[in-house]
Amino acid sequence: MTPLLFPDNTVLINFALISRVDLLERIANTNGRWCGTVASECARSSLEPGLGDLQQMPAIFGEPLRPGTGAEHLDIRLLRDDLAQPGDPPHRHLGEAETLAIMLRRNLNGVFVTDDRSAGRLATSRGIRVVTTWSLLKLATTAKLIDADAAWGYVQTLMRLGRGRPPGVIDRRAFDRWLDPS
Repeated sequence: MTPLLFPDNTVLINFALISRVDLLERIANTNGRWCGTVASECARSSLEPGLGDLQQMPAIFGEPLRPGTGAEHLDIRLLRDDLAQPGDPPHRHLGEAETLAIMLRRNLNGVFVTDDRSAGRLATSRGIRVVTTWSLLKLATTAKLIDADAAWGYVQTLMRLGRGRPPGVIDRRAFDRWLDPS
C-alpha cells in the first residue's frame, strides 16, 4: 500500500509561494490526507497576499480527518505540549500535534511532510517517516516532473522569502551536489 502524505501548512505555503500547487498534487497522487486543523490553517493562509493558490488544497487532500476519540484529543494536547515553547500561543503547533496524534492512534501508513524541525524530530521519535519541502522538490527532480534549473529557481525563491534552504545548499554547485550526491 502506498503511504499517505500528511502535510503541515508550512509545506503547503511553500508550494503556493512558488506557484506549484500542481506539482504537489502530482506528488501526492491521490494519496494526500490532512487533518482539520491544518485545513483550517491553510484556509486562513489562503487569504494572505500571494497565497490564493492554497484554495486548491482541499481538492488535493480531501475531507480533513478530525479527532474522533478522547484518546486522540488527549494525544493532541500532549504532543502539542511536547512541541510548545514557553510563551507560545495555545494554537501554535496544534496542526502538527493533531496530524501526529491521528497518524499514531489510527496506525496510518503515512509520511509527515513538514519543515518544522521540532515537529519532524518528534514524529521521527514516534516512528513516523518525515520529509520536507526540499525532499519533495528533490523527488520531483529525480522523477523528472521538473528539471534541475526549475528546482534551483524554486529553491532561490524560497530562500529569498526566508523559507529555509536544503541542507548544505549555499549556491548552485552545492545545490547540484545535493541533488545528485554520487
